[in-house]
Amino acid sequence: MRRKMLFFHLLYYILSLLVYIGVFFGFAKLFHTSDLGVAIVGTYALLFVVAPIVVISVMRFSLLKWYVDPVAALEMPLFLYIGMIIKQMNRSEVQFYDAFLKINASLCADGGSGWAFFIGLFVLGLAASFSLARKRGESISYRLISRRKEDA
Repeated sequence: MRRKMLFFHLLYYILSLLVYIGVFFGFAKLFHTSDLGVAIVGTYALLFVVAPIVVISVMRFSLLKWYVDPVAALEMPLFLYIGMIIKQMNRSEVQFYDAFLKINASLCADGGSGWAFFIGLFVLGLAASFSLARKRGESISYRLISRRKEDA
């Protein structure tokens, strides 16, 4: 049973990362345009509307038997951060460390507004993952898993 739950935990984190990747790449394809205004509106919509909605939705299915799930809450900001570094490496053809420094400098610009966004996204994830029922093993995810065990 313990091994099966570990499998479901890992599956949750992998699937949630795939959901984030799918949403971001899908939204990028949707707003792939030469019109700068549309691209800017699409980017802001993705970061400030779609990303929080996806985070809130994904957090409701967390399996960690704590009141909050910091691992799942960290997944989206970490995905964005690593994606920014990789994009900087590909765009500028620089090494990891140089891209890392450049991204950190850009996140610190404007009084650290980039870091504030990541912290806000993490706190939103923590708040959305809060569940008393999950701590007792009675959340929607646990009910779905127990239903699956009964069907087998």
